[in-house]
Amino acid sequence: MTMIPRRHFLASTSVAVSTTGGWTAAQALAPSAPAPQSSKAWQLLAVAPQSHKVTDLGSDYRRGLELGLAQRPEVAVQLHWVEAPPTPNRAARSITAAIDQRPQLHGVVGWMPPDVEAKVAAHAQPRGLPLWASDTGADLPAAAKPGQPHQAVVRHSLDLCGSAAQLAQAVYQQLGPRTVLAVGQMESGYDFVYTFEQAYRVLGGRVLARHVGQQGPQSEEFHGLRATLFSHRPDAVVALYSGRQLTRFAHWWRANAQSQGAWALAGLPWLADIDTGGDTVIAGSWSSVADAEAVWLQHFEKAGLLWTAAALLGAEAGYSIAIAIEKTDQQPSTSAMRKVWQRAELQGPRADYSSTVASSSPLSSRHATPLLSGWLNGYLQT
Repeated sequence: MTMIPRRHFLASTSVAVSTTGGWTAAQALAPSAPAPQSSKAWQLLAVAPQSHKVTDLGSDYRRGLELGLAQRPEVAVQLHWVEAPPTPNRAARSITAAIDQRPQLHGVVGWMPPDVEAKVAAHAQPRGLPLWASDTGADLPAAAKPGQPHQAVVRHSLDLCGSAAQLAQAVYQQLGPRTVLAVGQMESGYDFVYTFEQAYRVLGGRVLARHVGQQGPQSEEFHGLRATLFSHRPDAVVALYSGRQLTRFAHWWRANAQSQGAWALAGLPWLADIDTGGDTVIAGSWSSVADAEAVWLQHFEKAGLLWTAAALLGAEAGYSIAIAIEKTDQQPSTSAMRKVWQRAELQGPRADYSSTVASSSPLSSRHATPLLSGWLNGYLQT
């Protein structure tokens, strides 16, 4: 079993930042439609993440956000896109520079992990710009510092920490009280892994071992996992991988399934999207295509957009924002946007899940719970 250091793990390479022009919901539905007059449109800076780990992360989130807004084409919203690199400092600099270039903005929406969100919120606060910060929720939010000014931030995520707690309960109840964690290199330092462990132990379960995928040659990244399983003989294996490493794990699992014994497999919804050669226990805040609402599945299919977590998160953000704006009679302004987002309820393709968390997503002071993780980069972006 191999562990890697948790503190200050940053992406080793960076990607150039690019800023694109305005976009409107009307143009998404009908590209030939004229754009609304900018003086009457809500002007939003929109942040798309760049990722080495999940190459389509940025495009999926961006297209999802545009798709969500497009369901209310009568709502005049103009997006000004900026791409954010994987490293927090570079991402924050890119976003704050884009803010400074656009004095007409009424708000900032997009993919902003907690460390990035904190920097952007501090920069936006003097202008009164509210933030709608989407993220994976892989880390627990950090506690606000004493005397820290009120920040107008909506935190909106895939809630991976909450999903991990749900998974712990499902594994304990359906598979048993003894498990081995099979964890990806990037996953190993995020709070949702520790959230699973803590929730599982509270229930009475035991995490017998944690195997972290090897760095180095891909042929060796799962070296030792089979020995770990035979050594501990758990009731279940909980696979916490994502991106290309998840695909490689699935191939490894299928190739070794007969020699591994009868251990059950469990994981987050990403695991449902690949062939593991058998049944798996899945828990999380977003549904698979098989469980998708028909109307939203049609929207995705019409747009040629895959049913991915990032696209779902983007569509939920866009649709929720459009619905909130639709309900107001105020003219576009930063103060009006703050009020609009403060009253916003999460709606969209994750409707069943969103309805349970809508009351917990108002504009609020930043965070209240302690941060456990040492990873500073945005999960899935490396």
